[in-house]
Amino acid sequence: MTIKPMLLVFMLFALSLSSIGQTSQTNAISKIDSIVSACMTTNNMVGISIGIVKDGKTYLTKGYGTTEVDTLKPVDSLTNFLTCSISKLFTATAIMQLSEQGKIDITQKLIFYMPDFKMKDERYKDITIEQMLTHTSGFYWDEHLKHSPNDSSALRKFVHSLHNKKLDFAPGTKFDGTKTYSNAAYDILGYLVQMISGMPYEDYMKENILNRANMANSAFNYEKIPVERRSAPHILKGKTIKIGGIYDENREHSPSGNLNSCSLDLCNWMMSILSIHHNPNSFNGILQNSTLHNMWTTRFVAPQNKNVSIGLGWWITHSDELGTYYWHVGDNPGFSATLMIFPDRNFGITILCNGMYAEQIVWNKIPFAIVNVLKDE
Repeated sequence: MTIKPMLLVFMLFALSLSSIGQTSQTNAISKIDSIVSACMTTNNMVGISIGIVKDGKTYLTKGYGTTEVDTLKPVDSLTNFLTCSISKLFTATAIMQLSEQGKIDITQKLIFYMPDFKMKDERYKDITIEQMLTHTSGFYWDEHLKHSPNDSSALRKFVHSLHNKKLDFAPGTKFDGTKTYSNAAYDILGYLVQMISGMPYEDYMKENILNRANMANSAFNYEKIPVERRSAPHILKGKTIKIGGIYDENREHSPSGNLNSCSLDLCNWMMSILSIHHNPNSFNGILQNSTLHNMWTTRFVAPQNKNVSIGLGWWITHSDELGTYYWHVGDNPGFSATLMIFPDRNFGITILCNGMYAEQIVWNKIPFAIVNVLKDE
């Protein structure tokens, strides 16, 4: 077979570009390794798993350190961590799926769907679903169910345990990046998903979100994660790192903080979200494009920073350098996590850590150091 000269030139040029691309990625990963390793050493971090997606593909999934202090078992892309409040993105997605089906109107009041829900504070009658999604409902930060059954009945019992509680403020009258934030509101939203769908919350999430996003290694029920895939939670006492904190909260808190996941699965989630964003006619089984953009539309601006706002579940930051990006962070005693999507650059990053004491490094230092490596690649 004879190859024409121009075709040969094109083939050689393509091979050259491929080689340059591979070298560039290798150099970038080497820089990322250095960033993560330095942060882990400086901050006594036990284990980290990172996941990066870029241009519709998984760019990197990698583990650093170990699943447990003083052991040799390495963290990898399948090691599970508690993602904490990143779970709220998934609960918000479930609410919006039911909205797409006409089963929930987010502008409607909560008592329309839950007429037997009651609180000591009469203002609860004015709470809307949208206010719960945007942390403007008046529900307080958190609430704990005494004698939790820690089973599929926990959400129902949690909701009905609030009958003698009061709101922090009148629904829809305040928003603050931290002070109005409510785990309790999202736990109630999880019960609403359970009521409307007729399925236990964890089952609905597995069937309608995790499976559709190709997140086969994730679960809202910690017991579903194989022992060999778990990472242990760690706390810092003085200068000593110890196993401590929580592996998982009781199941009444699954909607606000119990997603156990890994960097590989969260990369699949981010690619699904980016695919929906970039295709106006897309419907990949998770959400419609218009629904995602509704979730990514600013409802309230944080008083601490005019460039930060809240959509439906997602936090939003407007950056001249990086474009508008969408994110959530999480922490619980023992774990910290972050997930960020930069649609203007078709890029996403997640970082999972088995220690809350390093949350600011996980939330603010490592992700943006990695973004600086990759933004001009």
